[in-house]
Order: sequence, then structure tokens, then C-alpha cells
Amino acid sequence: MMVTIKHEMVQLTPSLPFKFYAKDPHKTAIAPHWHRGLELNWLVAGGPLTVVQNGVTSIFHAGAMWTVDSRVVHASQSGGVPVQEYGIIIDPTFLESVLPDSVNWHFTLQGPPEPQSPAYAALQAAFAALAKPMTAPLTPVSRLEALSAFYQMLALLATHFTAVKATPVVRVNAPLVDEAMALIDQQYAEPVKISQLAAQLHTSVTTLGNQFQATLKQSPNQYLQEVRLMKARELLLTSNKPIEYVAMASGFGNSRSLARNFKRWKGLTPSAYRAAYKRYHQNDRIYFEN
Repeated sequence: MMVTIKHEMVQLTPSLPFKFYAKDPHKTAIAPHWHRGLELNWLVAGGPLTVVQNGVTSIFHAGAMWTVDSRVVHASQSGGVPVQEYGIIIDPTFLESVLPDSVNWHFTLQGPPEPQSPAYAALQAAFAALAKPMTAPLTPVSRLEALSAFYQMLALLATHFTAVKATPVVRVNAPLVDEAMALIDQQYAEPVKISQLAAQLHTSVTTLGNQFQATLKQSPNQYLQEVRLMKARELLLTSNKPIEYVAMASGFGNSRSLARNFKRWKGLTPSAYRAAYKRYHQNDRIYFEN
């Protein structure tokens, strides 16, 4: 069963510059998606939790916090084990208004550092202070408490868990990139040509390429390849479809092209990868083990 990578339209918590969520403990798999806001997650209890960001896998245990940068495709699964997880997605417009340099930041938090730092402990304490009012009906006073903890979290993230990206050589047009990513997510199984994609968006190939480089640090073709590989991987692990079918359904055209690109990505052929990891998965469910 194919599941489309979705652009999640984030609805903010009323009167707050972020969306807070407490993950349903019985929802053990989150399908691939992306959004414009920075995401911060905290695995409070349970696990391990497997998180895939742009094809890179991390395994987090209870107590771990991690960030997901804007526009990064990500998914998670807990292997059928219930977990307690909190998260916030920060309004990107608000973030850039209070921290203008954040447009060129990469957020580096990916679990507890070794050795654990005072800043990590402080961030976890601030997250707990935010979660307490957010998991109860909000009042004017508790909303202020949440906002206070949120600002402390922003300060800690900005001071201790960021790295500066190269300054873009072009002015970023985020809506253009968002729309291009959404079209690729819809059309990946077709013989997509970047020239046709640019024409759909009423822009030039050069402009579209420059915008992808400035925003995502990759080309439109690299993003298309990434989406196709993630789709192929999903089909390998969640279906018994032949490899040729997987290749066609994920946009590679034939099994040779799929095998060449998949082996470069995962170090295994599609057949070998399926044989190694499918036993950990169930048909028609989304799991991300490696």
C-alpha cells in the first residue's frame, strides 16, 4: 500500500506561536511528511523509537530530544510498542521575526550529547515546564507559563544546538520551493522532468535550482531521487510486489535503475534489503527500521 509523502499544514495552538502535540501512544507509526516549521520532539517514555529524516535513520530511547529542520521529510515508528512523546512545531514566520538569523541555521540536536551537557538538561526541564500546562485545559495564566518555557527553549536551542549554514546566494522564495516539493511528492512515479516542473510553477529551471540549493542545500533532481528511494523502500518492506513493480511504482522505470540507485543509498540491492529487513515489518503498515 503506497502512502504519499504529505506536506503537513500546521495549525498553531491558539494564541501561541507553536503547535504542541502529545502523540497518541497507540499510534506506533507516523507516515513520511514535512512542514515549514522547526520541530522539536521529546521521547518521554517507552521506545526505542526509530526516526528517519531524509533517509537517515536514528534510534532514540526514553529521555531523548531531537530536532527536525524545516522542509525535511521525516517519519517514525516504534515497532508496535506504545510510547509517550511530546513535540512542538514552531511557526517559521514567528521564529524568523524573533531570531532573524535562524533562516540560515541548521538545528543540530539529535538525542543526548555524550557526555550530557547542562544545556541539554535545561532544555529538557524547559520542555517539561511547557508540557505541564499544555496537557491540561489552557487558562490565561497557564498560557503565559507555557510561553515563558517556550522562550527559554528557543534561547537554549539558539545558543547550544545550532550550526550556521552557508549564506544563500539568492533571496529565498520559500513558497516556490514548498509548491515544487509538493508537486514532486505527487508526481514522483511519473517521468518527471525539472523543465516541466519549472514550467508548471511559471519559473525557470535555473531559478528553481537556485531556490532548492538556497533552501534545501540540494537540487530538485536530488530531492526527486530522495522521494523515489523512500517510496521504493516502503514498498519493499510493506508489500510482496516484484522488484520490477517496485521500480515502476517508485518512478525508477526499471529494476536495473532501482538496483543501482538503491545500492548506492543503502549498500544493498533491493532484494537483499527486503530479505534482511522485511521480517521486522508487517504488510500494509509503515515501518522504518534502517
